[in-house]
Amino acid sequence: MEQPSPTPEPQKHTPWRPIAMMAAAVGLGGAMLALSHHPDQRPAPQPSPHHAEQAVPMVEGAITLSMLPPDEAARAIARSAFPDQQKPALLAALKENRIRLAALPLADAEGQTGQSLTVSGAGFSQQVILSPKAQAVLLPIAQEGIITLTRTSPAKLGPLSVATLNMFRSVVVLPPLTQASPALSVPVIVQ
Repeated sequence: MEQPSPTPEPQKHTPWRPIAMMAAAVGLGGAMLALSHHPDQRPAPQPSPHHAEQAVPMVEGAITLSMLPPDEAARAIARSAFPDQQKPALLAALKENRIRLAALPLADAEGQTGQSLTVSGAGFSQQVILSPKAQAVLLPIAQEGIITLTRTSPAKLGPLSVATLNMFRSVVVLPPLTQASPALSVPVIVQ
């Protein structure tokens, strides 16, 4: 009697494969290039210096994330990169239902280690050091809101390209943070 051959183990695919990252970066770069080189008959109005200092570019479209289960929230806050003095206020806001918590995986899209940025949302900020390996960054946010990513690395390290995953495990590469444009606002929806 012939025994059936064992079913091969499914291969595990890591979401941070270099080819997927490069494809995502090329696709986003091509879209950004196409949008930025669209001819216009009228010259663009020059922003006043006051507005130019305060303007933070906004990413089009929102990143949708899954809400962290409430029973995991206290442990997640304790392990987070938030400063110790912010953690009690963060836990109180969560208990009062003013915010939800979601985990946003962040990585350096260029595969570098050591670039740093500040992640801010709902009045809370944390410092994150990026590497090629994704790390979960805790986000306090209302159901919908804006987070701001601000590059804090020295300019000599070059542009910082941040990669993340949405709730569907699709890679999202954000526009690079440069010395001229060190901050980026990202709409986030927590479900």
